[in-house]
Amino acid sequence: MKSLLALAALSLTTSLALAADPQLTDAQVEPAFAKADANKNGTVDLAEAKKFGIAEKAFHKANPDKDGSLDKQEFAAAIVAQFVAANPDNDGTLDEKEARNAGIKSKSVFEAANPDKDGTLDIAEYLVALTATAK
Repeated sequence: MKSLLALAALSLTTSLALAADPQLTDAQVEPAFAKADANKNGTVDLAEAKKFGIAEKAFHKANPDKDGSLDKQEFAAAIVAQFVAANPDNDGTLDEKEARNAGIKSKSVFEAANPDKDGTLDIAEYLVALTATAK
């Protein structure tokens, strides 16, 4: 009985942790993915990901099949992984320092991606900032 309760508690904890992860909609991801997919082959390879601002660690974390490229869902997962890694206080937003650590080096890009002027970027605003800085 104890192991069943422990398993249920672990399952609930895992579910809550997953629910706390920031989410992106297809509508938010689509324009960013289109920009990142420079060769328009329907996937983003590591070189394209790096040009977009995705770190190699986030790329590999989001590529479980290890095929060397990200489809749209994996691309979104890489953005989320990078955002979560840059958000050590787990408050669901990046302040300027955290955003800098996540690749948003320009204060003007940070401010442009923060229309509510609350001094932080949520996941959608972070994606806007990444898209703006993409090469």
